[in-house]
Amino acid sequence: MAEPHERECAVCTNDFTTPKILPCGHLLCRECVISWMDSKPDAGCPLCRCPIVKQSDGSSSDTVDALPTDFVMEALVESARVVSKDHLCCVCEDVRADFICMQCQDMLCTACTKAHRKFSGTRSHDVESVSTVTPERLAASRPALCADHGDKQAEYFCREHRLAVCSACKANKHKVCLETNYLDDEIKSVESSLTDLTKILVEAEQKLEQAIGQVTSRLHEVDVSEQEDMAQVDKTCDRLHKLVEDVCNTLKDKCRKQHLKIRKSLCDVKTALSNCFGKVTSHKHIVTRAVAVSPRPALIHMTQALTDRVNSLDLSTDLQGEVWVKPLSSVECCQEVVRVIQDELLMLTQEKTESKLDPQLPVFVFQDNCGNNIRLTNDNRTAERIEPSTIGEGMVVSRDPMVANVVYEVRVDTVTGGFVELALGVTKISPAGLPVTQRSRDLQDSTIMWPGLVLRHRERVLILLAKELISLEVGSRVGVLVTSSNNLHLYINGQDQGVTAENVTQPWFAVFSICSSVSKVTALPTSRRT
Repeated sequence: MAEPHERECAVCTNDFTTPKILPCGHLLCRECVISWMDSKPDAGCPLCRCPIVKQSDGSSSDTVDALPTDFVMEALVESARVVSKDHLCCVCEDVRADFICMQCQDMLCTACTKAHRKFSGTRSHDVESVSTVTPERLAASRPALCADHGDKQAEYFCREHRLAVCSACKANKHKVCLETNYLDDEIKSVESSLTDLTKILVEAEQKLEQAIGQVTSRLHEVDVSEQEDMAQVDKTCDRLHKLVEDVCNTLKDKCRKQHLKIRKSLCDVKTALSNCFGKVTSHKHIVTRAVAVSPRPALIHMTQALTDRVNSLDLSTDLQGEVWVKPLSSVECCQEVVRVIQDELLMLTQEKTESKLDPQLPVFVFQDNCGNNIRLTNDNRTAERIEPSTIGEGMVVSRDPMVANVVYEVRVDTVTGGFVELALGVTKISPAGLPVTQRSRDLQDSTIMWPGLVLRHRERVLILLAKELISLEVGSRVGVLVTSSNNLHLYINGQDQGVTAENVTQPWFAVFSICSSVSKVTALPTSRRT
């Protein structure tokens, strides 16, 4: 049952008068919509701000008249007025009415109700107690009257004119209309259509409610994930702060001990020099005084004694070598600590990002014992030359076969020369299938070509990047990618340098040749490219 406030317009707060259905589904009186649209440009629904589209001529009244009218609400308002007005008999006028005719919608007292049920024209009407009748029931029982003869029962419905008409109008005014059906049949068809519409709206409502619930649940998951991530960040930062604090204390203690050792040595030297300085000063006074009182025969003996005494003094000012030893600087050590922490944070960030983007991506690590003069650390992700100054190359190869459309990159960590020379490519040779003594020889058995030239050798493609990498600095990234069509691409600092080889035979293993100018590289997490 509709509540009283549901029959009120949100603008004028009175019962609806010609209620219009806005595009958003809200109802407003016709005049209220016109006034609202005229009060401000581009006015929307006052309840939800949904726009009310104006017609091309900009007329508010034409726009409102084009909106559908809610005839059901109009009937409910009228029925509510009938039910709520004074319950007085429409015949007796001053006698309380206890009954109402559902068809005539007239209030009747007990006596008039008996007469109403006896008349031939009204004996079939439904007469009910006023206390049990609702506006909805009264509106539903209202008789369908002819559109042209308001006092005659409508029996037909003209689809062409969209009017309910009586039999006389059907025979005269609507005799040429092609679609004129019985009103009851039309009502049944409309009820069926409304039932179908209700089903569609109910299903849509349920789906939207489910979708909103899923989004709400997802929002909650995002909030929880954010809180967990924030907590993890705080925990990680606290751990890093503790590590940094520990390193800081360790470095300070180390510096303090180094300087304390040198300070003690210098203090000992200073004390010895001060003692010697005192002896020299005392003897200088004696000699000066002796010179002042000359000549005397006693000076002959005095002079010999002073000479022997002075000759016995250690007058050397040649300071020991450790006096000039400079305290070991911790700047380089601190810079190394900062770099390590930065590398770890960068690697952690990259791993986190790649794991979110594609959990199926492989982790890029080097094959054990695949290089010459190479030591693998950091879970086989960092390759470092054991003797950086040694002339020759060191080869490192990916542990597993490469995946198509995935970049395999290394970061240049340390260089020892002015020219950064680093060759990289792919090889078909699986390092795991070769003896340790044969791996480096088979992987290195080739001549490195000039930039831009491609050398094929034993199912392998190696590319020299010496010229291209001259401008690269420590921290630069270089990598290779093989497409699903077997084309080899070169990547420098994440930028695709184009196809450098075609029809590369599968399987592929990423291979990096570390020249003497590069002493340390780190394999970065792989990343997919479309």
